Amino acid sequence: MAATDITLNRKPPLSSSNKKMILFLLLVGCFLYISWLQLGKWFDRPHLLPPSPGLHDTATLTEAKVNEILQALKRHIPAVNQTQLELTSSGAHSLVTLMNPKENYCVGEMVSVRVEMNDFRGKPKTYGGDFILARIHSPELKAGAAGVPEDFNNGTYRVNFTLFWPGSVKVSVLLMHSSEVVSSLWQTREFGTDKFIFTGTFHNSTLQETSRCDIHLSTNETVCEFKDERNQESFSCFKPKTLPCETLHYTRSRNSKAACLPDAENQLLKRSKVGVTIQNEFQDITVVTCKDRVPQAVGKCELGMSSPTPSGFFHSGRWSSSYCRMRSFQNVSDMNQCLQGKQVYLLGDSTIRQWIEYSTYKLNDLKYTSKTEAKAPKLAIDKRRNITMSWKMHGFPCISYSPCFMDGGIYIAQELDRLAGGENTVIAISVGQHLRPFPLKFYVTRLMNIKQAVTRLLQRSPLTRVFVKSENTRELNSEIIWASDWHGHLQNLALREVFRGVKVGFIDAWEFNVAANSFDLHPNRNIVHNQIALFLSYLCGPSF
Repeated sequence: MAATDITLNRKPPLSSSNKKMILFLLLVGCFLYISWLQLGKWFDRPHLLPPSPGLHDTATLTEAKVNEILQALKRHIPAVNQTQLELTSSGAHSLVTLMNPKENYCVGEMVSVRVEMNDFRGKPKTYGGDFILARIHSPELKAGAAGVPEDFNNGTYRVNFTLFWPGSVKVSVLLMHSSEVVSSLWQTREFGTDKFIFTGTFHNSTLQETSRCDIHLSTNETVCEFKDERNQESFSCFKPKTLPCETLHYTRSRNSKAACLPDAENQLLKRSKVGVTIQNEFQDITVVTCKDRVPQAVGKCELGMSSPTPSGFFHSGRWSSSYCRMRSFQNVSDMNQCLQGKQVYLLGDSTIRQWIEYSTYKLNDLKYTSKTEAKAPKLAIDKRRNITMSWKMHGFPCISYSPCFMDGGIYIAQELDRLAGGENTVIAISVGQHLRPFPLKFYVTRLMNIKQAVTRLLQRSPLTRVFVKSENTRELNSEIIWASDWHGHLQNLALREVFRGVKVGFIDAWEFNVAANSFDLHPNRNIVHNQIALFLSYLCGPSF
């Protein structure tokens, strides 16, 4: 092989001045690099620039707060194990006595009664934990107010009532559940499984398929997971045979035949009556207006103010708040004027859906844009006044045989994160009824995620106004194991604790129902109107 000559083109050597310039630039570069490293360390000092919490840190803080709330609620849960009916609390064998009785009481005064709980043999109970609801009322005045029970954990209770109106006043105390039933309900809530079977329907333009869904699916089969990465909430469905996961259209549920309780506890629940009136040892009390007891004036309704118990009372069918000035909003013109220019977002279950149903009934110009299924998203518009009102069901689980549509949104927290907010943006939230069958931690975690989303919304748009509504009581003949109002009572306590200190308006729908003796998941229009009147009183006070 012949050798090939390769000629290299060499550059002339650097001059002395060029070498000095390169050396100088290298030294300057090293100095700037070292300075940059030191500056970075200075800015990274924890006391000067604490790192913003990541998703992991937020989840850890949420978990800690959830556990703190659950621990606080445990004192409301009796630890008893008694299934013999004759040894359980009996409303028919118990007694209510008036403490410090006198001939007349003054409006604004507090009156207390003592409840002595006995078992079916007529013998005194020695421990507490019974679920009691109490109220005062004057039927001829269409007046009523809730009482505040206090458990001494020895079989006796005190119930305090604030006397809001003059006249003849009746006292009514109901034993909703014995402590023994409450204990059984807690056990089945926390440890009972498969109370419902959920079915998801997937479809496209030509095909429809169904599969089972649940919060957790223990399986090796392929599943569709619908997850909120930020809040770490999810539910799953078995993947349909051919359709993709994103074609999930709605879910529905039916009761499971699986036993949730041992036979002895099941028998106790079947034989126990709900809402038994406890006999009074006294007659109706007389309340008069006293000159030396002038009711304290209350200020305007403002977001962030605490809602005490009792939070108000009915009189002549109209609710009056005990802590802020309300308007009745009986006139359509007042409601229209208050809502003018506002976008109202109602998020949650059917009890907050009643607000859009009532508003479209009451306000002739507020009309639905289209006819939809009961649990499908709803939108109503008053074009002339620029009012929009919408409702979306909260995410899974939805307990209903009729379809719960997924295009309504998966989670309320996600819906809140999508909203820009603003001074004309108003949001009302109600969650709880569909979560009663599941462990309390599941409910409190859902609330914490909603609260954090509310906080983020108020940080980016402080003028946005947000409301939370407590649960309604429901029918006495509801499925006791999962739908009992004791579950709702516990969840309302959790709701107050989660949103404590957050600048929201609180609508205590529970008290509305107790005061009116309404055991109705969907109360009558008068109660719904008064809920909305309190809501509007926050938006448009007495001088709007």
